Amino acid sequence: MDDKIAKASEKIEDSKFYVKIKYTVRVANGPILKGAHEPEVMDFVTGYRQVIPGLEMRLLGHEVGEKLSFSVPPEEAFGPRHQELVIEKSKKDFHFPPGMEPYPGMEIPLVTGDGNAPDTVIIREVREDSIVIDANHPLSGAALEYDLEIVEARPARSTDLCEEWEEQTSGKDESCCSSPHQIILGAEEPEGN
Repeated sequence: MDDKIAKASEKIEDSKFYVKIKYTVRVANGPILKGAHEPEVMDFVTGYRQVIPGLEMRLLGHEVGEKLSFSVPPEEAFGPRHQELVIEKSKKDFHFPPGMEPYPGMEIPLVTGDGNAPDTVIIREVREDSIVIDANHPLSGAALEYDLEIVEARPARSTDLCEEWEEQTSGKDESCCSSPHQIILGAEEPEGN
């Protein structure tokens, strides 16, 4: 009887709920991204944008032991593709570290100085005097198909939470970090690098 009472209280809620799933995810009509040989395990706390919105939304109201299969449209995953985010820039605008040669498919960290750029971009094409970069997420425009089992669901404990998450969801996230390997686009390389 106690198990039934406990299980009834384990329905996933939209805020501060710890969730652990075993899952397989694939691009709709495409390759398996995670869990090809055996299901992957992932855990997160709801309400903190730790997973794509469409995944979290479809878990709400479900409980431990449930097996679910569903598709998440691009708008609820990594968004639609935007052609205006595919940009051709002069090779002179890139400041690669000595010995680093750009190639198609290469992901590069990006710094623009305005703080509005994505963290990374993908080089789509290297031309004689220019480089075509794509700032879309690699999975933008793709619907994702999930097969999963909920293995744990409970109210989050203080040990499951991080103070930074509260700051990020309240709009106070001012953290900024950079890598010594970032590619600086359209600016001179800072002295000392």
